[in-house]
Amino acid sequence: MKNIRIFDDLVCPKCHSFLSHDHNKLICSSCRKDYPVINDTPDFRDRAGYWCNVSREKMQELNRLADISGDWLGTAKKTVPQYMDHFVSFNRADSQFLWPCTKDSKILDAGSMWGGIAVPAAQFHSEVYAVDKTVETLEFLRIRAQQMGFSNIHTVASGLEKLPFADDFFDLVVLSGVLEWVALEEEVVLERHWKKFGRGLRAEKALRYSEDPKTIQLRVLREIRRVIKPGGCIYLAIENRIGYIYLAGYPDDHMNIPFISFMPRSIANLLTKLILKREYRTHVHGIPGYRSLLKESGFRNIDFYGAFMHYITPSEVIPLDLIKNLKKEISSTKGILNRILLRFLPKGLLKWLSPSIIAIAVKGSSIANNEPRLIKLLRLAGLITNESSNVKIVKCDSRPGNDLTVNYWVYSDNKNRPRYFCKVCRNRESIDILDAESKNLKRVDFLLKDTRLVSNIPKLLYYGTIDDVTFMVTEFVEAKNSVFTFNDRLKTKLEYLDREIKMAIRFLASFQKHTIKTQVESTPYLISFLEDQKKILEKHSLLTEDAKKSIGGLKEELCRLKNFTIPLCAQHGDYDFCNTLFTKNELKIVDFEHFQEGCLPFLDLATLIFNPILVSSERKKNTLPLCVLLDRYNLTKYITSWISLYAELTGIPKQILRLVPPLAALEQRTKEYAYYRNPETFPINGAFEEFLRSRISF
Repeated sequence: MKNIRIFDDLVCPKCHSFLSHDHNKLICSSCRKDYPVINDTPDFRDRAGYWCNVSREKMQELNRLADISGDWLGTAKKTVPQYMDHFVSFNRADSQFLWPCTKDSKILDAGSMWGGIAVPAAQFHSEVYAVDKTVETLEFLRIRAQQMGFSNIHTVASGLEKLPFADDFFDLVVLSGVLEWVALEEEVVLERHWKKFGRGLRAEKALRYSEDPKTIQLRVLREIRRVIKPGGCIYLAIENRIGYIYLAGYPDDHMNIPFISFMPRSIANLLTKLILKREYRTHVHGIPGYRSLLKESGFRNIDFYGAFMHYITPSEVIPLDLIKNLKKEISSTKGILNRILLRFLPKGLLKWLSPSIIAIAVKGSSIANNEPRLIKLLRLAGLITNESSNVKIVKCDSRPGNDLTVNYWVYSDNKNRPRYFCKVCRNRESIDILDAESKNLKRVDFLLKDTRLVSNIPKLLYYGTIDDVTFMVTEFVEAKNSVFTFNDRLKTKLEYLDREIKMAIRFLASFQKHTIKTQVESTPYLISFLEDQKKILEKHSLLTEDAKKSIGGLKEELCRLKNFTIPLCAQHGDYDFCNTLFTKNELKIVDFEHFQEGCLPFLDLATLIFNPILVSSERKKNTLPLCVLLDRYNLTKYITSWISLYAELTGIPKQILRLVPPLAALEQRTKEYAYYRNPETFPINGAFEEFLRSRISF
């Protein structure tokens, strides 16, 4: 038995007496009840239950193949490809830096299922116990953890009303997306029922219940409180009964029926009996309801957060008292009606109507240290003093990807403006992205130290690893995102786009001027550049006949041009609207993870000008060729004016600048990027051959 060490930590769930282990079972020292051990997972269930997205047979097949092959990920891609986001993405645990824990903390993931939280959390905590009533999903988690090298994840099969742990055992218990299900006894296979709108969990055989859902929820919460240490916490993540997306008609996440969550329970119950042939048992509550449940269960010092749009992978997690100040920053992706409702909701009401709720509550009546882990780290880094009270953090929109970072805003005494911007590594082994960016920020700061541009770059305040967490902190950049978003239609935003691109070109020209490394003769340098790019394309099997022909034509054009000098200067590497922020009169630039020195000046210029066009809704919806899109919306005149402005500011001749599209596309396509950045996410790469044929018209 590989899991034998943790057996000493377990107790009989019936009488809480210690257990002895004998071959493939555990025996209670008091009541003599015995519990089987199935593939290193002790089984304390009263009955064999099953709750999963897929059938038991499919889970068993997944486990068998994953175990035989030694490749859980490859097997999952083949067997359950539609559910990969449920357990592969570490961003399901992005909120763990809100937990008041340390690397020595022992936590329980109650209702762990696939292990979407348990695995990423195991990186930053001493021990993670994963409890679920479905043996098959626990088996998958055990196989996955073993193959990923996590020896501190322990799987235990148990219901939540009687846990096999001693009193005061855990520092924190995670209850994410579970409390609403505990009153439902039937087995659930979601994909069997969740086929279309209004279907929900249709009962195959209706059960009669003797207890109401609230009674069972209270019993589960009290049992969880029992196993938490004094001063320890529960982390509760769940839907909001009156979340505005449900008020707008988005179906309930459990019964798949609109408006049901905020109906009177008796009416909701009649409705599910009529439509689904079952009682309405998956009760969710509003903030007052969760506060009452937690208090009645014995928890105190409850901190609430609004989670937008959903607690599973929220783009923003915001303390309630900050929500009214951040309404404009909240993302909304669930339909036009939801976006309209979000826009017109009074900001004072929004905290009560967030789609999901996160609560962190303390066991014990005395004041306990339930300060989020990230704030503790900032104190240890010397960025927050012990005198600083009222420090709050907001998980803000972060790019998905296990090797990328979780982003937080840090507020200290001022609720209107964050003090710091903090990036935290999701993957403890993938610190390269922050290491590179911190070094790049230091280098940029040095290059610009005697210029006024240094104030347009985030000031690095800290980078390092504390308590096994690697993070980087910069001063908060007080500026706004571009008015143009990736879902906008070009024709509705051209006036704004014109103003902002011109502002960004002025900054770029100045940035490049202050970071020139050398000047080179254009014709020989660019022809040599083309030869190098051609070899790289050929090496990676990217040199198509069309590309080869386009590169040959480009060389001929360069040979006919008069020889000029062009600068080699610093390159941001991702000079896009997602990394440019605006004030009334100037631009701020962030995210220097791809920064390089001694580069041609064309890629940043092309990225700035063409990315909004390539990602606009017109391009995505109609997949129009670039030339057609430019003609349809009369964009050529704008592009010409932008390039002309750049030529005027830099002195680079227009004869060279008309070749910006192919030169930039070649550089983008042949760059070597770190493992954490997929080159295909750069829009220019998706239009590579179009760009090779494109020229700027003057």
